[in-house]
Amino acid sequence: MIRIKAVDAQNILEVCGLSWGGEGACTSAEGQALCNVLSIAEAKYDPELHPNAIYNDGVLIGFFMYSRAEDRAETATIRRFMVDGRFRRGALEKKALEHVLRGLKIQGVRRAAAIIDGADENEKQLYLSLGFRFADNSGGECRGELDL
Repeated sequence: MIRIKAVDAQNILEVCGLSWGGEGACTSAEGQALCNVLSIAEAKYDPELHPNAIYNDGVLIGFFMYSRAEDRAETATIRRFMVDGRFRRGALEKKALEHVLRGLKIQGVRRAAAIIDGADENEKQLYLSLGFRFADNSGGECRGELDL
């Protein structure tokens, strides 16, 4: 069962240890832009950013961070979404993202946006499989949207 919990004093170190490749905190291949540590630090100074841990059956499996401005509360933008490489199997990654989207909808969000690496076809396919629409891009950052 997927559960979302805010990043806090009890789980911050474990969240910072997650990585795409499953080898531990921020591998050099991931680069600094994808590091959970940097995302959490950024959220400390931006009140519109909300970092969260993703659990499956009580085990930490991933991290996501979204932004939501008070003056545009009907829209949330997923800035980071990752499931640790040790847990990316089967439909778990998709199941986790579906749960994130349901949670945003419960909070009153009517439109979800996502900012992803446009060169990562697997990530793009994950979002497309849930109904996100992306504008054409030639690599770099890519923004998609979904009405909830």
